[in-house]
Amino acid sequence: MRRPLRTTVGAVLSALLVLLGAGTAFAHSGLNSASPGPGETAQAGVDRIEMDFAGALDASKPPQIEVKDPSGTDHVSGEADVDGNHVTVHIEALKPGLHTVKYQTVFDDGHTTEGGFYLNVAPAPPGESGSGGYMLWLSVGGGAVIVVLLIVVVALIPRRSESD
Repeated sequence: MRRPLRTTVGAVLSALLVLLGAGTAFAHSGLNSASPGPGETAQAGVDRIEMDFAGALDASKPPQIEVKDPSGTDHVSGEADVDGNHVTVHIEALKPGLHTVKYQTVFDDGHTTEGGFYLNVAPAPPGESGSGGYMLWLSVGGGAVIVVLLIVVVALIPRRSESD
């Protein structure tokens, strides 16, 4: 009667040791951080997203990443750059609104992970629009015209001679 109990306890302990000892084999890696990241508000014009994962990625299988605007248009331009656990995804400049970032990656241990997050893109602050260059040239041009007019006026004013 003692022998079957000893065998059962031995089998259970062996199974627990195998399961607990192989903890890293069962661990699935995920996204550690992103910039701009989940819940953050980025400025309009952001042109890339940096992602750090919990494990090294399989370099032979590039991650699948989508960055979609509110209308569903994907703004990823080209394949992501992978360096170990770091991924840089280049995107077309994002316009204001709530964007969806989705990713699917394969780690060097063969496991896959997928996930996503929302990224809010705020409007550009006033004065930082693309027309800023126009205002600069208008100011410089206006200043140059004023300087030229002053030179012409000074040149046209008759000079008094010392004998007057």
